[in-house]
Amino acid sequence: MSKNNWNPQYKTLDCWRGVAALWVMIFHGFISYNQHVHFIIQPLANFAAQGILGVNIFFVISGYCMAASVYKLTQKNGTITDFIKNRIWRIYPTYWVAFGLTVIINVISSLFTNATIASSLLPSWHSWVGHLLLIQTYLGIPDYLIVYWTLVIEVAFYFTIAALLLIRKYFNQKFAIFAGLVLGFACVFTPLDTRFTFLRFWCDFVCGYLVFSALFAKHQKKRQQQQISIFLIVVMGLLGVWMNWNLQQSYLWFSAMFALLLYILHGIDSKIYSLSQLNWLKFIGVMSYSLYLMHVPLQLRVLVLGLKFIPIDSPLFLALQILGWVVAITGAFIFYRLVEVPVNDWRYQRKKIKSIV
Repeated sequence: MSKNNWNPQYKTLDCWRGVAALWVMIFHGFISYNQHVHFIIQPLANFAAQGILGVNIFFVISGYCMAASVYKLTQKNGTITDFIKNRIWRIYPTYWVAFGLTVIINVISSLFTNATIASSLLPSWHSWVGHLLLIQTYLGIPDYLIVYWTLVIEVAFYFTIAALLLIRKYFNQKFAIFAGLVLGFACVFTPLDTRFTFLRFWCDFVCGYLVFSALFAKHQKKRQQQQISIFLIVVMGLLGVWMNWNLQQSYLWFSAMFALLLYILHGIDSKIYSLSQLNWLKFIGVMSYSLYLMHVPLQLRVLVLGLKFIPIDSPLFLALQILGWVVAITGAFIFYRLVEVPVNDWRYQRKKIKSIV
């Protein structure tokens, strides 16, 4: 394979997506109960409490995958519009269906509780619009579902990349990369309570990009660029440690460590991916978007119903949690097969027809 025809595919990212999705799911199952559970379950609750780190894993993976996507786009002489359209069709249609189903689930659930139907719906038209466009955070609107804030950030990443691609188009690639890196280091100091929280997580996204940069430089035998990319990940990690100790809670140190781990393991990527013992985790990773969207409304219903019969401090609470995971994964699988797969098939078919034309 020539230096200019590198395949950036990283196969085991599906496994890591599976890890992240399951960790976030477990986190949401224990988020309100970890201080009250039976002592036998407490170690699992303590592990679940760190599940927010699954979000950082997703953002680092996103940084790598978006860098790979842009690389492939430039190889095919694609446009910025092609990039934005592809990402919009990947995120929004599946999200809209999941959002609608979540509203329906909440309305039906309200019929069996003391809640009113009105309380299960969004309070205003601009709240509906904000959620449908995934801009609710910028409008100061509370999330209807606890996971939606991460999708707002992910979409913001896409438009930030589009802006950098414009810089690349009208200036040059080096200046665009420099601008993206400068923004990444500047955003380390962005407060977490701002409406533009995505800027804070751009740092984690940049860690993923730097993994791509290091591996691409390694392929091209550009040792200096490879070393600079690794050095910048380390600097990001040190800034994250400093932020965590001195200013406010930051998991950038974890994102940097995960990025370094991805770089180190890339050499044995195919060997790890070939392990049949990981097939189940790969599949969870493949359907991780559906699981991410659907696990809270499904898992929460199981917990709310089950807690009417099982006390939180009972060891049987673990069985209730497991039932919640099974229902969430099963429901997400059905959603994946009936919604996400057809949407993606349509998206790929659309791209194929366009490339022929």
